[in-house]
Amino acid sequence: MAIEWDDLRIFQAAIRAGDFSSAARRLGINRTTIGRRFARLERAAGADLWEQMAGGYRPTPRGRAVLRAAAAMERAMERLTAELEGGEAFGGPVRLAGTAGIAGLLLPDLARFRDAHPGIAIEITGARDAIAALHQRHADLGIAVATAKPRDLAGLHVGRITQRLYAAKGADASRRVGWGHAMRLANPQPWARLNGVEGPSLACEVDSLPAMIEAVRAGAGAAWLWSFCADGDPALARIDAPLPRGSAAELWLLHREVAVIDAPMRALRDHLRDALAARINPRR
Repeated sequence: MAIEWDDLRIFQAAIRAGDFSSAARRLGINRTTIGRRFARLERAAGADLWEQMAGGYRPTPRGRAVLRAAAAMERAMERLTAELEGGEAFGGPVRLAGTAGIAGLLLPDLARFRDAHPGIAIEITGARDAIAALHQRHADLGIAVATAKPRDLAGLHVGRITQRLYAAKGADASRRVGWGHAMRLANPQPWARLNGVEGPSLACEVDSLPAMIEAVRAGAGAAWLWSFCADGDPALARIDAPLPRGSAAELWLLHREVAVIDAPMRALRDHLRDALAARINPRR
């Protein structure tokens, strides 16, 4: 039995989405059709193409070989369509998660991306932890803060980032803005513990990085903020304070290792890499 490109495309969508139902929503077809086409592809390949593991489904060795071939065919089709039409030939939705709501700080960069790629829809998820959102298949692409890349995820290292203490100009820096309970539970990493404030100095609690920056800008109190977010803000002043342990971390753009990154994801990932790198190293 010959392998058909449309079956490969559906197989790719199922692997990227993590299950038949999510792939069906993305492709605009029903789940039964996905299952039927998937079974036909497995008959043509002569082997099982994915298997169920403790953490969910993943492609078998034969399935990974099929994915590599499908990805190469997809890129060739994109190039051919773009050449024939004289412009961009891909589109579709991309779900984006940012640890502590960091994606919400990139709305101007995302707007520029949408101007350049109007066919790609971006959905910013409300996940507090991008790594967990990727593992749970709630996001396709994650902006993650971590000391090292998780072994079971793939992606790009953007750069090293550092937190420093900031307050609004003229504000009482003895008062503090801290993370709320949900954020402390979702992000117990050393960088997050710096804003795990308790006691009489706590002025208010927030559950996202944009909200924390706004609270500091409003004069509610001081907080440890990522320098690449706060240094260019004219309303904020950096407070001279020793850097505690855990004030630095690495910034990553990640996706699931078993998911073949498609053209919309690749375009958004590369755009965000450049935008974030320019913020971290503004002189570059």
